[in-house]
Amino acid sequence: MNTDNLVIKLKEGNEKERLAALRHLEQQGDETAINALVDLLTLEHSRLVQEAAVAALIRINMPQVAEAVVQLLESTDAWVRNAAVEILQGLGETASDVVRDLLQSFDPDLRLFAVNVLGEAKYRKAVSLLQEVVNNDSNVNVVAAAVEYLGEMGSRVTDVRCLENAGRRFKDPFLHYAVDEALKKIGHM
Repeated sequence: MNTDNLVIKLKEGNEKERLAALRHLEQQGDETAINALVDLLTLEHSRLVQEAAVAALIRINMPQVAEAVVQLLESTDAWVRNAAVEILQGLGETASDVVRDLLQSFDPDLRLFAVNVLGEAKYRKAVSLLQEVVNNDSNVNVVAAAVEYLGEMGSRVTDVRCLENAGRRFKDPFLHYAVDEALKKIGHM
């Protein structure tokens, strides 16, 4: 069955037919298939089909998936936003360029999502990216999240300095608590 017919089945078939079409689109893994699966996350009413689409997008594991999914982080639907985060985490290093770009967004919510992806996916460069966030981001909530993940993943002297610097940059009691906890986790207190 060609891609166009599969996309039609995805929109018009019963749940079983939509799942079958979804599996075939996953195997094709081209741009049309990726876009159809991403669209499915916002248009589909069956949670089973939505979750199958999340798994399929992760298994496709291409940078185009990360690029297509990033728009979902701005959805008003919390499930859709969480699905986008799950996909970006599941893609691992494949999504690293997109996540790096998100860290530069003007929107602190998008930066926070990027920090969550980094902290859970544990990319090779996650610690250095988290340090950059802690040292440079202007939003206390984004920095606090990065501090927490750095406490879980960090261990070097530079991580300690970075965390201590975050405590000096902000006068927020929660951030100070997060810094103290992170320093304990890496064995500095």
